[in-house]
Amino acid sequence: MSTGSRSYLEALHDDHIASCGQCLRGGREEKGFESEAVDAAAAAFAAMTPATQGAVVAALVKLMRPSQLRCLAATVARITRVDFISSLSPELSLRVLQYLDAKSLCRAAQVAHTWGRLADDDLIWHRMCEQHIDKKCKTCGWGLPIIRNSGRRASPVPPPQQLAIPPSSTETSTTTSTAGTKRKRLDSDPTDNSSSSANQVSPSQLPSPVQSQSSTTIPKRRLWKNIYAERLIVERNWRKPQFRASRFIGHTDGIMSMQFNDCKQRFVTGGHDNIIRVWDAETNKCIKELTGHTQGVSGVQFDDQIIISCSLDRTVRIWSMKTFEMIRTFDNFRDGVVCLHFVDELLATGCADATIRIINLHTGKFFHLRGHTDWVNKVQIYKKEYLFSCSDDRSVRMWDIATKTVVREFVGHHDQVQSLSISLPVPRSARASIESLGGSPKLVTGSTDKFVKVWDIETGKCLHTLYGHEDGVMCVASDTLRVVSGSHDDTVIVWDLESGKRIHSMEMAGQSRGNTVDGGATGGVINCVQLSDTKVLTGGEDGVISVYDFYPDDLFE
Repeated sequence: MSTGSRSYLEALHDDHIASCGQCLRGGREEKGFESEAVDAAAAAFAAMTPATQGAVVAALVKLMRPSQLRCLAATVARITRVDFISSLSPELSLRVLQYLDAKSLCRAAQVAHTWGRLADDDLIWHRMCEQHIDKKCKTCGWGLPIIRNSGRRASPVPPPQQLAIPPSSTETSTTTSTAGTKRKRLDSDPTDNSSSSANQVSPSQLPSPVQSQSSTTIPKRRLWKNIYAERLIVERNWRKPQFRASRFIGHTDGIMSMQFNDCKQRFVTGGHDNIIRVWDAETNKCIKELTGHTQGVSGVQFDDQIIISCSLDRTVRIWSMKTFEMIRTFDNFRDGVVCLHFVDELLATGCADATIRIINLHTGKFFHLRGHTDWVNKVQIYKKEYLFSCSDDRSVRMWDIATKTVVREFVGHHDQVQSLSISLPVPRSARASIESLGGSPKLVTGSTDKFVKVWDIETGKCLHTLYGHEDGVMCVASDTLRVVSGSHDDTVIVWDLESGKRIHSMEMAGQSRGNTVDGGATGGVINCVQLSDTKVLTGGEDGVISVYDFYPDDLFE
């Protein structure tokens, strides 16, 4: 080795760097160290004025080698480091930590015990939940689902009875005219089964109704951090996507209508087989069959007390949710009843004769809203003052129930409008405004022109036109974060409500990410779709119910 190289290595060895143990101990054990000179320089520096001290420091910095500067920087950083969280009062520390996002809070909790105790405080995470749950945060752009039955321990749903579907049910043409299909159902003889033989499954293939067993559990208090984490995991599953999918036969013929209540873990379906079925959403088992309609059950809705159903047999029936007995029948309709929606005592129905009927369930009195010129496919009451309707006449209308007039018409679809849904934030207090909960309510519509549209209810302006389906859109559902649409093309697409961007397609996601669906892809038109915070349910023309659950199996393991 050359002399120059040895001199360089020796010089490097004499320098004190930040990782040098001798440096960290002050360097007094190093060879050639002059302690007296250091003490004299320190005493002289202490006797100087602040201005002179600054000038001396500046001069010394200029004379230092790079390695010495690194050593100095590490020393200064260590000396000037201040634990301001531990120094401040808990109230001020919490105030400071409230400005951090969730990831930064988790990192702060790992700094020290004091930091961890404050960063995990319920007050901070409650505020974090308020910023994100059921609406999008204005800072980070993320929104988290409510999960109304939060805290449930997710367990794998037992696979329902595996049932064979006749080949004919998976070969249904997806290009059949919607109007033709509906007319065929309406005009057929209730006692003639030939019109639905192509899609029928024998009753022996259906799972027999079973009584669900419920057990009472004492709810435990949950930390807000755990609540936030649970919802964050579910939201990430929505975006990946990652879900558990199950598929089972629900009716012997096509499913026309469905409603799902995540809180009660129940869903109700109505089919072309004239039957209403009540299901346990945890086990996917049928609890009860309700019979009485003589044609397809085109609409169902339930609450704690009753189930209301409508049918192409020109009747609306009310059933007890507890005893499942029929309570009342409205049978004075002129044509088939296509859809219904009720809020408290107010019931709205849409009919094949292009009329909308508003019924008071307490008194039985009713009146009509007239204006559509073809089938009314969907109605929804809004604030008990207004009603939205869509029709085969390509129109979407907003009605004032009190004055029986059209307030606004939403123009933009070029074919039959099959479905609509209102995305409305859920108030957490009586003083909460719509704007404070994530903006104005939005209307979502789906049409056989293959498009899904998102509208501003207050202005009637079309905010987004969602492209993605290759055939007519038969059904839509929405919440404050997402839109889900089902189509003739046998696809279910999940969209972001605010941006209008396509998040993923359920079938495509299942094939590309290893999510399996029992029995393969559905074999026909998707007639109805339901959306909750953790699930998507669909009902098809082949009588098959598909359930996509985004709640993870091992969340609490």
